[in-house]
Amino acid sequence: MWGELHEEKEVIVALPREYTAGEGNRLFKELGATLNYDVYSFDAPQSEDWQSDAILHSTLYSKGEEVDAQDDFNEIKVIYPFATRPSSDQSKALLLIKEIIEKFKGIATYQGQAFNIESTQKDWDKCNDFLLKEWGEEPGSKSLRIMIEENYA
Repeated sequence: MWGELHEEKEVIVALPREYTAGEGNRLFKELGATLNYDVYSFDAPQSEDWQSDAILHSTLYSKGEEVDAQDDFNEIKVIYPFATRPSSDQSKALLLIKEIIEKFKGIATYQGQAFNIESTQKDWDKCNDFLLKEWGEEPGSKSLRIMIEENYA
């Protein structure tokens, strides 16, 4: 086992009300999202075969239960595929998360604390540092992806 590889980072967006599936779909589409089954994703402009092809993806929840995109929802979990995207995407992902929060008029948390771009980037920089120092890898590298696959084998 490889240990902590920082596969994903999650931001939880609590919404001020229940959004209908139709309204939510429109707002996600206005932000540039693609609906893949029940997950909204934001395509990365480019990716290598071993990298995630999305810069962000999100799942929907209603009253604490995961729901389909065809259902109404009052919470969004936004996930950044940290280990499988290059670190140059981190600031883009954080700005996109901020846009999602604003579009849905939500209140977001990261690791139980109020979401803030600067403090979240500081945490992500610590993770970047850890991966480089502990494993000799950087986010988005092919060998880090191999390590992740081995971790779950």
